[in-house]
Amino acid sequence: MRKGFLFLGSFLMLLLFAGGMLFLLGAQERDPDEMLAQTEIEPAETLPAFNPGVSTTRAFTIEQILETPSGILYGISKQRGFLVSFDEGHSWLEHNNGLPRRVVYPFSEASQRVRHLTAVNIDPLHEGRVAVTTADALYLSEDYGNSWQQVAIDKPLRSTSYLTAVALSPRDPNTLLVGTSFNGFFETTDRGASWQDPSLSARFLYRGAGFYEEVSGLSYHPTEEGVIFFSCGFGHGLYEGSPDRKRWTRLDFPGDRSAEVIYRLEAIPTGATWQLGVQTHTTRWQYPLSSKNWYRIDSRANSLLAASAAAREEDPFRRERIRKASERFGIYVSSFRAHSADLDNHLKFIKDNGMNSLVVDCKDDMGWIAYDTRLEFPRQIGGVNKRFVLEELLDKAHRQGIYVVARVVVFKDRQLYNYNNFEYAAWNAVTDQPWRYIVKVEVPPEPRSENGAEGEQERAEAGSNGNDNGTDADGESAEQAPPEPVYKYVQNEYWVDPYNPEVWSYNLAIAEELQSRGVDEIQFDYIRFPSDGNLSQIRYRYRPEGMSRIDALESFLTQARELIHIPISTDLYGFNSWHRMGNWIGQSIEVLADYVDVICPMFYPSHFPRDFMKDEPYLERGRKIYQEGTSRAAFMVGSRSIVRPYVQAFLIGEELAMGPAEYSLYLTEQIEGTLAAPSSGFTLWNASNRYYMVIEPLTPYLGVRDSDPQSR
Repeated sequence: MRKGFLFLGSFLMLLLFAGGMLFLLGAQERDPDEMLAQTEIEPAETLPAFNPGVSTTRAFTIEQILETPSGILYGISKQRGFLVSFDEGHSWLEHNNGLPRRVVYPFSEASQRVRHLTAVNIDPLHEGRVAVTTADALYLSEDYGNSWQQVAIDKPLRSTSYLTAVALSPRDPNTLLVGTSFNGFFETTDRGASWQDPSLSARFLYRGAGFYEEVSGLSYHPTEEGVIFFSCGFGHGLYEGSPDRKRWTRLDFPGDRSAEVIYRLEAIPTGATWQLGVQTHTTRWQYPLSSKNWYRIDSRANSLLAASAAAREEDPFRRERIRKASERFGIYVSSFRAHSADLDNHLKFIKDNGMNSLVVDCKDDMGWIAYDTRLEFPRQIGGVNKRFVLEELLDKAHRQGIYVVARVVVFKDRQLYNYNNFEYAAWNAVTDQPWRYIVKVEVPPEPRSENGAEGEQERAEAGSNGNDNGTDADGESAEQAPPEPVYKYVQNEYWVDPYNPEVWSYNLAIAEELQSRGVDEIQFDYIRFPSDGNLSQIRYRYRPEGMSRIDALESFLTQARELIHIPISTDLYGFNSWHRMGNWIGQSIEVLADYVDVICPMFYPSHFPRDFMKDEPYLERGRKIYQEGTSRAAFMVGSRSIVRPYVQAFLIGEELAMGPAEYSLYLTEQIEGTLAAPSSGFTLWNASNRYYMVIEPLTPYLGVRDSDPQSR
């Protein structure tokens, strides 16, 4: 009797188990329409598709669109976040529940949009499973974007990594890939509990100095275990990995021949076979994994993206600002040399070399206001050190048709830092004192010249009138033993809090005054967070909850754009113009380009670590850095801004051994690299204003006509 009960119970359990397995298999093979019908979609106001006639609070454009096999469309928009369309793009729903919000001036509800989404992809077997990335975070939805959960990101990814691509495994819901702009790509097999770096074996990605080529697209092979596809940004190739991920093969992608840039890879089921979908900024390609023959397709997504771009209203004021700022070639002029004979000589140098602009310090690296300001607060904080009269400089320059750019250093400011018991200073959370960047420096063995540090820099850069062969002026070798070095510790930089709205207002008041008094362009420099020193100890006392570094700079520029109606330019680190960045010092070129008219990268070859492009001959390396760097920057900003790099017109370190012929070629290589790229001018930089590297006139390189002062 007992055996009968046991047999019956076992039989019933077997039936239950078999039924459960059939249910699970059926769930995996459900039609997408059935899955969607059983998913509660977040109620949301329907947005019209790309209607330029709607109010500015409702207008939106879409940067990326992913078309699923069932016809559902996913989109990402700067203005609206994550979007879903169930009617072929005729209308869109916002699905942002659980996605992070920006904290940006004017801090109204309308301004607190979803953080910029950088990538989107789906599980190729379950299109309701969607992943998106922001610059620094990964989010996953299991219900068509109706709700989002953050997936933790940890080492070996860096805190400064900028996410650019994502892929979901069709085999395991806990396995995902993310790509970055300069650190390779990474995989988790436990939904973010731990991460591995499969890109370590792709050594060709490494550019040097800890930087890798951008990964713009990722996909798992749908049928071959372990195989990954990835694409590099800026047209640097599409690759397929071996199952053990130790070997990588570059695919012969036809888009490479027409300079198409890939921004997403997808695994696409087509009946019993699979294809690799490749989305570029101009078209869509498919690659059957069985036949491996490329073909281009027309897609609804491409048509909608074209419609979105066409519907974008052009700002006539921005167009005019960019026209005025375009094709400006010039030099940097220190405030110490912005008057009298020095200024006359600089203006003559500009004209003799076929150039048409100058950049002059109006608020310098120490926070000194160097012109005759009429503002009260700079005097109150002791921040005025008048070195030139603004109207005199403008009159002289404008009479010769020279365009004047006023340089304003923003967040590095010793005068504001020290004011009122360090009210505006970045703070040290450990010592509860102002944060200080302290460096060890050598005390010069001889008294400085009457020109101070500037005179020393001139001598260091100029050598002995180009005689840099280690001999004295008479050609005799120096035999005297050098004295023992003496060192001291000094505060090298003074950083105010970039989150403080009063710091923004102070700098914008200066910019407004310069605008009202007739300068042609405002250039913001040191518009960033500190990059050196013990950064882990910094506490930003004025940081609103949830505000990021990128948000802080965007807030400052949002205010600037409300007040400044002439062109605005901003100076960027070379690497911040080479890669998509922002999580480190806040400088995101893609965000800045929404507000400024001119991006000014500092691609100084001497400031790139020698390990970067280390196999290139040094002079040719300078050309390639400017040509590729300028091209990359121009691609990232698109038509929103122009790119006007700073060119290195100084020597430093081992470069001081160069003779005149070599350093002249070094300069012209950089210029030629800049002009071979989509640039719109350049500015020579030499801190001491000794432009000795210009041996031959630059006019043949530029082809710049004399500017008509009436055209300003």
